[in-house]
Amino acid sequence: MPNKRATGSRSTVIRCPNCGEDYSVTYKRCPFCEEKASAKKRERYEDDGGDFEIEYEGDEESTSRRSGGKRLAGGSPRRGQGGGSWTPLRLAGTVISLAIIAAAIWIVATQIVPLVKRSEIDPDATPTPPVTQSEGPSQDPDATDAPDDTTPPSLTPEPEATPTVPAGQTATGFTLNKSDFTMNDQYPDPVQLTVTFTPAGTTGEITWTSSNPDVATVDATGLVRPGSKTGSVTITAAMAGGYQQECTVRNSVTSASSSGSASSASLSLNKTDFTFGSLSEPAVQMKVSGTSSTPVWSIGNTSVATITEGGLVKPVGRGTTTITCKVDGQTLECIVRCTF
Repeated sequence: MPNKRATGSRSTVIRCPNCGEDYSVTYKRCPFCEEKASAKKRERYEDDGGDFEIEYEGDEESTSRRSGGKRLAGGSPRRGQGGGSWTPLRLAGTVISLAIIAAAIWIVATQIVPLVKRSEIDPDATPTPPVTQSEGPSQDPDATDAPDDTTPPSLTPEPEATPTVPAGQTATGFTLNKSDFTMNDQYPDPVQLTVTFTPAGTTGEITWTSSNPDVATVDATGLVRPGSKTGSVTITAAMAGGYQQECTVRNSVTSASSSGSASSASLSLNKTDFTFGSLSEPAVQMKVSGTSSTPVWSIGNTSVATITEGGLVKPVGRGTTTITCKVDGQTLECIVRCTF
C-alpha cells in the first residue's frame, strides 16, 4: 500500500510559475507557455519532536510531521520565478521597454540638463525656446513687398522748385539795351534801361535792383540815377521764372555832392513827422517836391508801419519808425508814430 501524503490529496491542476495559468497535472509542460511542469520534491527533516517532511508541488509548499500525523504548519511561500524561453510577446515587450528608457535618457540629456546648467549660471534668466534660423534673408512680418531703395539719401536728387510765372507772362527771355555805361559830371542825367522780350511780341514782368543804391539807384521802370557816392554798381533786371540780365554802371558824378546844400534846399517831403492814432486811420501818401525823378522809399520798422513803392504809408502797430526817401542822389527822412 503506498504511503499516504502528509500534505493531503493531489491537486488536479497546477499553476504555471512562468505565465500564472492553471493546467492539469497530466501535462508535463504548461500548454500555455511550453514550460516544464514543476517537479515534486520531498525533504525529510528530524528534530527533537519527531521527524517531518516538506513537499514542494509546483510553487506550493506544505509541511507536516509524520509523528501522529498532525500538521504543524502549512503555507505557500513563493519561490523566485526562473527565466523561461524568449517568446515573441516577451521579446516585443523588452524592445519597447528599452526604447522608452532610451528616449527618456535622450530627453534628460538634451533638454533638462542644459536648462539646469543655464539656471545655475543665471538664476533670474527665463528659458527661451531655441530660434530656428532659415537660410536666406530674414522676413519681417511688417515689411511690404516693395523693393528696397538702395540709393543713398545724400545722392538722391531733390526736385527743383518750379518758379511761379504770372498768367500774363508769355516771354521766355529778354535783352537789355545797355550792358555797361558811365555817368559823370558832363553827363549826369538819368539813363533809361529798356528790355526787349523774346520771342517777339511776347510780354513779361521785370523787377529792377541795384547792388549799391548809394552809387546808383534804379526805379521800377528801369531808370538809373547817380547816387551820392562814386564807384561801380550792378543793375539787375529779373523776369519771373528765373531769367535775368545785368548792366554795369560807373558813377563819377561829383556836382550833386559838391552843390548838395543848394540841391537839398530845392527837394522836400510833403511830411516830415506825422502820427497814426488808430489802426483804422486812412493811409498817408508821401511825396517829394523839387524833382521829377521817381524816389525810392523804404521804412525802418515794418511792424510799426509799411510803405509801398509809390510812397503810400499804412499803420501796423504801436511804436515809432523812420521813412527814408532817396532821389537824385539825396536822402530825405520822415518820422512816423503809431500811438494806438
